[in-house]
Amino acid sequence: MFRSRFAVAAAAALYFAALASLAFVIAPGGDDRFWLWKTIAFIPVGLFLVGMFGRRRWWAALAFSIVAGAWLEAAQTVWMPAGYASVVDILLASIGAGIGVSVAVVVAILREHAESPARRRATPTTNLATTRRASVGNSATPLNLDR
Repeated sequence: MFRSRFAVAAAAALYFAALASLAFVIAPGGDDRFWLWKTIAFIPVGLFLVGMFGRRRWWAALAFSIVAGAWLEAAQTVWMPAGYASVVDILLASIGAGIGVSVAVVVAILREHAESPARRRATPTTNLATTRRASVGNSATPLNLDR
């Protein structure tokens, strides 16, 4: 478990660094489809954060991705030419992160439900009529099932 979260955190750090560096590249002017890139670029952010925080803390992953989008836009306001950052970009990043978080949560739920029947088959059932005692660690007197 620790190794997989470490691997997800390492991959996420590399992706976040690449995303932050690409946020400061001036886009070619006049491209109306550039909004699609802003949405798609934040889908892995939601996936990575759910991978690091876990399925039950999906809300924290969504909140951190929205904060990351707002932070990038704030940094663009400070270091880029005037008019480059916009509130619409924060909204598009939030939509992309929401898609990523949703996909990660759905996949985690489906994996959990797919594994649960296998776990049920793997655990042996105890027949109380043959074992005389409900559990080995129980210090109570054994049940008399011979009546």
